[in-house]
Amino acid sequence: VGEPPLEIRKTVHAMPFDSARYLQSIGAPGEAGETGWTLLERMWLRPTLEINGLWGGYQGPGTKTVIPCEAHAKITCRLVPGQRPDDIVAGIAAHLQAHCPRGVTVDVRPGDHGSEAYEIPGQHPGLALAEQILEEVYEQKALRVRMGATIPIGLIFRQIGAETVFFSFSTADEDYHAPNEFFR
Repeated sequence: VGEPPLEIRKTVHAMPFDSARYLQSIGAPGEAGETGWTLLERMWLRPTLEINGLWGGYQGPGTKTVIPCEAHAKITCRLVPGQRPDDIVAGIAAHLQAHCPRGVTVDVRPGDHGSEAYEIPGQHPGLALAEQILEEVYEQKALRVRMGATIPIGLIFRQIGAETVFFSFSTADEDYHAPNEFFR
């Protein structure tokens, strides 16, 4: 994974962000994650691997002292520029196989989709125009950051010759990607 540009890291550091307040608002007991990166950098600039679900064995009420014959995990990843979905799936599968205990088998079943990360060229005139308009509207300089997200439509538009400028106006309480997601 390539390093994000230094000017982007400087902009992220300049953001008015209170890590402790954020963690309290989401009920997290403290920070965790890759060392050497701030919380915002980990959320916005770094790749992720998420375990979205785990299940196996007896799921009903009460307990059973039975060792399950199988267990499952659902994993997703957010990619950053330079990562290819097929390479990431192969790397995860190889890691799981290498750490699989004797007598246990691992069956990796990749999903039917995946997308490389989209990044608009830094000198694109649409990006400069968006920053100019935001500065006029909000009467302060717009901050350019790389918000971590794998949004396939950006690459699809690029294939037909169009770049995409993404705006992020949501606030933390809008629960994006949650069942109760909303947008003001």
